[in-house]
Amino acid sequence: MTPRQFGQMENIDWVALEPGCDARVRARRSAAKTQHQISYGVQNLYMPHSDQPKITLLAEALGVPYDRLHKVLSGRVVMQLEDIGRLRELVGAQLDVWFLRGELRRTVTATQAQFARR
Repeated sequence: MTPRQFGQMENIDWVALEPGCDARVRARRSAAKTQHQISYGVQNLYMPHSDQPKITLLAEALGVPYDRLHKVLSGRVVMQLEDIGRLRELVGAQLDVWFLRGELRRTVTATQAQFARR
């Protein structure tokens, strides 16, 4: 993964963790993956179809400084629970799906697509 891929591509190749790394390193990796998924969802699934198609407008709607939001969505600053809360208030329940990983995520996404076609 390159830093420019963070939040931009749905699936990215993460650098492998060293065998035997401690729990703190694994937890930070997991948090980074969650932040990436949320950032991807905001920038690629929500913003293009919203009233906030630009980060400046999204920052204004969320009530956060543009610089901070830009850094959060690009992975340069750690996303805080308050950031997630603000996004959830604006985006709604679809944000919850962006937390999912693996088979559960694929199942929920496929189900959503199936209902959208009806």
